[in-house]
Amino acid sequence: MVRTLVPRARRIRLALVCVAAPAIVAAGCGDAASKAGSSGSGSDAGGQTNSSPCHTDAKPETEPAVKDGADVEAVVAKRTKPEVVVPKKAATELLSTDIIEGTGEPIGEGADVTVQYVGVSQSDCKEFDSSWERGEPASFNLAGVIEGWSTGLVGMKPGGRRHLVIPAELAYGDDASGGQPTGTLVFVVDLISSAAPLAADPAALSAAESRGKPAVAVPNPLPTELTSTDDVVGTGTEVKDGMQVVAHYVGVTADGQEFDSSWSRNEPVTFGLDEVIPGWTKGLPGMKVGGRRTLVIPADLAYGTDASSGRPTGTLIFVIDLVGAG
Repeated sequence: MVRTLVPRARRIRLALVCVAAPAIVAAGCGDAASKAGSSGSGSDAGGQTNSSPCHTDAKPETEPAVKDGADVEAVVAKRTKPEVVVPKKAATELLSTDIIEGTGEPIGEGADVTVQYVGVSQSDCKEFDSSWERGEPASFNLAGVIEGWSTGLVGMKPGGRRHLVIPAELAYGDDASGGQPTGTLVFVVDLISSAAPLAADPAALSAAESRGKPAVAVPNPLPTELTSTDDVVGTGTEVKDGMQVVAHYVGVTADGQEFDSSWSRNEPVTFGLDEVIPGWTKGLPGMKVGGRRTLVIPADLAYGTDASSGRPTGTLIFVIDLVGAG
């Protein structure tokens, strides 16, 4: 349940987070989705050229690099929301331009990052998401966002500003029915900080893999409130509010249909408890690494009941194997 970098199944690998990237914060999911749904039409597929006055053949103008040793957080805080240069042609490959070179260690794959960003649809130049408009940076793990971000941000240094032009296949595709922005997307991203991703505990991960993907039982009758059951009690680190966690999970709707699973991707996911649906934010604290917990989450703590959002609706049931926390 990831972020408007809200997932398109495999695209944003974590269906739990509400992203970017997230509208990253779960509380912003509804607004982000509605903005996304009113953005581009997705008619730019195949490299079609647009002739609107908002489009240009010009490249983003570069600016002086951040000085070594600078207070990066303060440097970015002084910046204002950037204008996004939108190319005339839809992208057929990922394009990145460093507008401002950062300083320090470049970020690697799967890093935890904190950024400011703005995203627009290439087809009509309409903005569909912006951390600047929400008044605070967004934090998330690169494993949990669209592929254009998880690939396109690698190598950035803190304090840098990067322009990304992301083809549909590395974003949300061209299917407007999902409520996400379609076609080529253009972002300007300011990197504030990064850290190596939280690692899974080897023993807990081994134990979870030995148990294997769980079968999910749908309770009858369905509870009307959030319920949690510890199927296996862990002995490791206990989850606290606001922590980062690493987990394997499978989720089904009330009719037993699976809609998301880290097991099918053969890797656990890493995310912050403030990045996911409220049912996870409220349901995971108190769980210990090595444990397996079943959460039954009512619609008001998940994605609601509006099927037009393209997300699973109604009561959702998850079985979660916690393999890391910190």
